[in-house]
Amino acid sequence: MAEALEKLAMAISPSLALKLASSLEIDGSLAKASATLAVGPSQALLAECFTALGAANLAAVLRGFSAAAKSNRTDLRVVWSGPTFVGDGDHTTAAIAHLIDEATEDVFASTYSASSNSAYVQSLWRAVARGVKTTVLVDTKLNDGKTAAWIQKRLHGARFLGFKPGPLGGVQHSKVVIVDSSAAFITSANLSEAAHEKNLEAGVIIRDPDFASSVRQRYASLFNEGHLYLLDSAS
Repeated sequence: MAEALEKLAMAISPSLALKLASSLEIDGSLAKASATLAVGPSQALLAECFTALGAANLAAVLRGFSAAAKSNRTDLRVVWSGPTFVGDGDHTTAAIAHLIDEATEDVFASTYSASSNSAYVQSLWRAVARGVKTTVLVDTKLNDGKTAAWIQKRLHGARFLGFKPGPLGGVQHSKVVIVDSSAAFITSANLSEAAHEKNLEAGVIIRDPDFASSVRQRYASLFNEGHLYLLDSAS
């Protein structure tokens, strides 16, 4: 029985699962529900599950299939900075603020440069102010360390990390925001006014817990291996 249910779940789409559930709930007719399927293995699987579970129970299972598939679906959205064109959704300015404002537990943000009046920095401060654990990865060499210093001052209460370059040198140039390990924003834009008001920048919001967690774990591994380090308040 479990095998038949698993095969049925793989054979139909979330929307078709809902359609089948609705049909079974209306009159309990296997024949009418089967008519919505193409002739083939899916009809046989539906009949096997119907015989074992009955109309009402199978309808409930089918609704469960649909809900689970929708909750596990990856949600991707491109966000832009710079010129606005017809059909654009939120630009980086609004997208980053909306995403960080959703955080209830944890925010991780990495940037290269920044400006104090940017929507990014303001939304990070709101997260700190409402008690969300906030970690910010900065480049400590930019402007002789002045940029990192004022970000630390502006976001007092956040945890700050720096990047330790390898033998060939390098800078902290990633631009990533991860919220509650459930959504990630990866972009070419810095946390600066120019980056989201003037420059042409592109990024993507990925609402997928597995993906967001894997990115967060990557930064955690870099920290554990000594490539990232904790900055004190005097840095």
